[in-house]
Amino acid sequence: MASLKSLFVFLALACTLCLPARAETPWGPEQVRIVVPYPPGTEPDVLARDLGNQLARRTGKVFVVENKPGANAIIGAGNVAKSAGDGSTLLMVDRLALVANPFLYANLPYDWRKELKPVADVGHIDLYVAVRSSLGVNDYKGFMEKARTGRGAINVGTGGNGHVSHLGIAMLAASEGVDFTYVPFKGVAPALTALLGGEVDALMAGGLVMSQQAQGGKIKVLVSGADQHSGFMPEVPTLAEAGGKPGSIPSTVFSVFAPGTMSDALAAHINKEIRMAMDDAALRGNYGKRGVEIRVPAPEQTRAEMERDASVYGPLIRKLGVTAQ
Repeated sequence: MASLKSLFVFLALACTLCLPARAETPWGPEQVRIVVPYPPGTEPDVLARDLGNQLARRTGKVFVVENKPGANAIIGAGNVAKSAGDGSTLLMVDRLALVANPFLYANLPYDWRKELKPVADVGHIDLYVAVRSSLGVNDYKGFMEKARTGRGAINVGTGGNGHVSHLGIAMLAASEGVDFTYVPFKGVAPALTALLGGEVDALMAGGLVMSQQAQGGKIKVLVSGADQHSGFMPEVPTLAEAGGKPGSIPSTVFSVFAPGTMSDALAAHINKEIRMAMDDAALRGNYGKRGVEIRVPAPEQTRAEMERDASVYGPLIRKLGVTAQ
């Protein structure tokens, strides 16, 4: 009897060893909040909600989007920076805001290099330069010729001091050796309204904003910051084709960050989950129609590109003498 019992124990252990190992995920919390430091309905808000829905299907977790707008993303980013790094809190933000804010604000409540960890870039948006139709400019060359007629000959609307629409076109101006007069607004939407009303001459913004108004003939889109033509506004020349210096127009990148205390292993795991969750043809197609490219590189690439951006925009902000509004 003892021998028979021992045989059963042996067989049970053998069967257990034969079973495939259960994949233990390091992403423990069953509910995850995604903090969006912008109002509801904005592109990063929509992106965060779609990402949450896709991740919920993959992981079975509950994802809740919390909007904490204000102060050029500082309020929301600060909230995440002070949260636990166990995977229960993530941030969806324009990564350029994190890079630029230390040069714009004297006393930030966090240090993004230490207290925020890159997890995944998600949405990449190429920026475009447009002018009001009544300006009498038909192409990029003519735009720059007009800018060279005198200091501040072109009034450019921006989404605010230090906004990507400000820093981006300032970088373009520096590459061409021209000076614009910058008119800050509280966001791109009122800046676009000013362009349509003739209060400003030009604006740099994402393609979705531009295409809707260009179709009505109210503005002319002169150039794209994209490296190559895409299915979105293919008629608009790239900067290289228009005669400008390639790389002088940035792109907006909405990225996911975690508290800095998160382990590298967990960040890599969530990066993989995000990459697989967003690898959906229909989803990518819908975003492509809005001028958003879904692309999820490794966290190390995100950090490297942010350090590169800091080396570019830091000196530019100092040169412009820009401070936060």
